[in-house]
Amino acid sequence: MALFQVTLRSLKDPHVSKNVEIQAAGREQAGGMAARSGFAVALIKPVSSRVRSEGTSGNFPQKAQIKLFRGLASMLKANITTADALLYYSQGLPEPELQSALLNIRERVESGQPVHLAFAKERKFDGTILAIIEAGADSGQLGQAFSALARRIKTESTFRGKLRTALLVPGLVILFQIGLFIWSQTSVVSKVEATIKEIHQEPDPISKVIFSFSHVVQWTWPFFIGGLGALGLGLVRSQELRQGMLRILMKRWLLLRRLVMGLRQSSWVGTLQMLYANGINLARASVLAAKVMEGTALHEGLMRASKTYEGTGIPFAEAIRRNTDLDPQVIHMIGIGEKSASLPQQLELLRDIYEEDTAAYMADFTEVINFITLAIAVVLIGLVFSGAMLPIFLMGPKMMNAG
Repeated sequence: MALFQVTLRSLKDPHVSKNVEIQAAGREQAGGMAARSGFAVALIKPVSSRVRSEGTSGNFPQKAQIKLFRGLASMLKANITTADALLYYSQGLPEPELQSALLNIRERVESGQPVHLAFAKERKFDGTILAIIEAGADSGQLGQAFSALARRIKTESTFRGKLRTALLVPGLVILFQIGLFIWSQTSVVSKVEATIKEIHQEPDPISKVIFSFSHVVQWTWPFFIGGLGALGLGLVRSQELRQGMLRILMKRWLLLRRLVMGLRQSSWVGTLQMLYANGINLARASVLAAKVMEGTALHEGLMRASKTYEGTGIPFAEAIRRNTDLDPQVIHMIGIGEKSASLPQQLELLRDIYEEDTAAYMADFTEVINFITLAIAVVLIGLVFSGAMLPIFLMGPKMMNAG
């Protein structure tokens, strides 16, 4: 199914027109589905996937999304229609942009558009959210899908906040220490060296080493800062560079690998559980859950596993084992769920296990990062002190005799 934008023009007033987005197999079907009384189809054009994804960079804040999906879920569980739930939630919202978006979504839902297309039109929700909304609507479990979305975004937001805290503050401290070190080597140490030369004294061997090291720093620090800035800019702008560095670090640092794999597997298992427990068949649920891993090393393997399972009929656990690097625990418990017809329960148990394990890994990771930051700070402060003060202490007696 493709997405088409159909332009309708009023038969009474040609100057009046409106655009409707329709998901259909072809142009003719889209034109027929978009037909409205008093309007004629003027133009039908496909909406490319690139255009549809352009708005993902301007997503609503995660906190706003959590409150939104929780509110919609509670109203749908109270047997309020989707359109009315959108209207009630939008009333009194302090965020005018979100309020306007919800009213637009409500208008599209009332006009007969599928709910996931109504959300997609705003271009403020990522593809995973839209896929889960579509799956929930198709299975008649839209309220549970909204509830599961709120839980998933909340979990991701919590771990992302902890990871940001674990990396941001130590990173700023290290950058400050590097700046202080460069300043001491280019300014303070050079002044100490100049003072010793002015009194015509020969530096002792240790001071010579310190001054030589300072000369190296004075010559190389612009290149070091330029390289550090280029690396930071590359990490911000290039996903391939981020993933490549992450893969290298994961191979050499077991704790980081456990943390990253825990976050990824928790997200995948949680999405798969939510979809399968809400009535989506396992083949489709596995494809939608694999989209959550898009941009990571797991995505390609999970997509192959989904195709293998759907195309060959082998057990899902076996398809995962052949095509992915997921933990043996995941494969084992999925296999138990398939054999005992308790897959939703096993997936839920896996999700909880990985969330708990990931929280423990996050705590350990934070402690290690704090220790590394402290160690780097001690080394840099030691270099600053030795470069600025040690030559003075060593040359003190000579300077006093010269005086």
